[in-house]
Amino acid sequence: MANGNLRCMAGRIEHRASFATPAHDLYSKITSEAFLTDRLEALGGKNAQLSDYSATENGVSYRLRQGMDAENLPSAARTLLKGDLVVHRLEEWRAQGDGYTGSLHTKISGAPGEIKGTARVRDVADGSELAIDANVTVGIPLVGGKLEQVIASQVQRLLTREAEFTAKWLAAQSG
Repeated sequence: MANGNLRCMAGRIEHRASFATPAHDLYSKITSEAFLTDRLEALGGKNAQLSDYSATENGVSYRLRQGMDAENLPSAARTLLKGDLVVHRLEEWRAQGDGYTGSLHTKISGAPGEIKGTARVRDVADGSELAIDANVTVGIPLVGGKLEQVIASQVQRLLTREAEFTAKWLAAQSG
């Protein structure tokens, strides 16, 4: 089962999740087309899709499209953002040192902002850890900081749900 640890300060996102599998196995599974497709089906929202996927000997790159219904957003966000949101995620992963690193870039349609960060998968005492560190930036004077907090909070919730899904998916694959 995933053990998660989250922290959100202003537009900063820090997420940690532990899994009872070695880093190599975690990396190869969470960057596979099958996993990404299953995760999108379970958590991707309206019109979710894996729009691009490339795996080479040097790493994995993919683009995800996820939908968020406006009625599921906090009221503060609904007043600033009109309509449903479409989240476009680009992740690029490669082996580095004794683990794996990823660069993350997310744009949200309908919001003048982005999320940029890094991810790392590494071995720990009882398995592996997935760590994500990112920053939300919204370029709207006066309300941008508030919107950054709302988006960071929503991303934290999504990362928690994704970690829970990952733990269940890994257990189903090994069982």
